[in-house]
Amino acid sequence: MIRLKDLLTEIELEKGRYTNLKSSDVDAAKEELFNLIQTAYAPIGGHLKFKSPSDISDPELKHWVAADIDTDPDIDVVYFGKKTPFGIKHTGMGHDGDRANIKNLLVRKSAELKTPGNYVELSGAAFDSFVGKGGVPTIDDEVLVRKILGPRRGAEVIWHGAHPSGKKPSNGWYTRKIGGKETTKIMAGNI
Repeated sequence: MIRLKDLLTEIELEKGRYTNLKSSDVDAAKEELFNLIQTAYAPIGGHLKFKSPSDISDPELKHWVAADIDTDPDIDVVYFGKKTPFGIKHTGMGHDGDRANIKNLLVRKSAELKTPGNYVELSGAAFDSFVGKGGVPTIDDEVLVRKILGPRRGAEVIWHGAHPSGKKPSNGWYTRKIGGKETTKIMAGNI
């Protein structure tokens, strides 16, 4: 297996330092990144869009950030997203399963989501982590959310405002189809 750290010849990857990856680094380390993503999403049956290492090469994913945090020389965490007219839409992450590395990743990603030009769609445990524990603000403006989702997706959204079952705080909840399944989501971040 190709180790991502070995590929980063132009970028000095220091312990604990998060590094933006070039597309050539991502492409060359598809298998390692796929394994980190699979580890992170295993409790929910895997990432919706990543079924094999070749899926890592999705041309829409232009924002990849990774770090080597612990004592071994391998990459421990990664997160990724799409560049949109509204900023970076964070679409996923991966980790090696180590609790300390996961916490480091969540703290880092929460901080980034609070900076202008970063946002994410959330539900469930991700909402509890980023909004509940990480303090990432939610985007509760229906017009803005529909605009971010785009004309087709925005028109299909069922807007709730308050969580439909009352289980979660905030007033930006909506339901939309993702992968053919109705899913209740909220946007969080800083647009």
